[in-house]
Amino acid sequence: MIGKGGSSRVYRGILPDGKELAVKILKPSADVLKQFVSEIEIITSLNHPNIISLFGFCFEDNNLLLVYDLLSRGSLEDNLHGI
Repeated sequence: MIGKGGSSRVYRGILPDGKELAVKILKPSADVLKQFVSEIEIITSLNHPNIISLFGFCFEDNNLLLVYDLLSRGSLEDNLHGI
């Protein structure tokens, strides 16, 4: 695990070709599906070099996962606040 928040946990993953990914697993809640769809809609509608790309997503057996390119320099919070 590389991070956690109130509604998710983020894990580091590595593909067979060595590409590093961040896998965000959303915690079950009353509005988790709405959050899941909203995050996909927002991130796929933006195109900017400073916004991380959505690599993929998964909805299986009530598990909701979002897969992003991994920020190799730490979290956004760490980079913004110099932690």
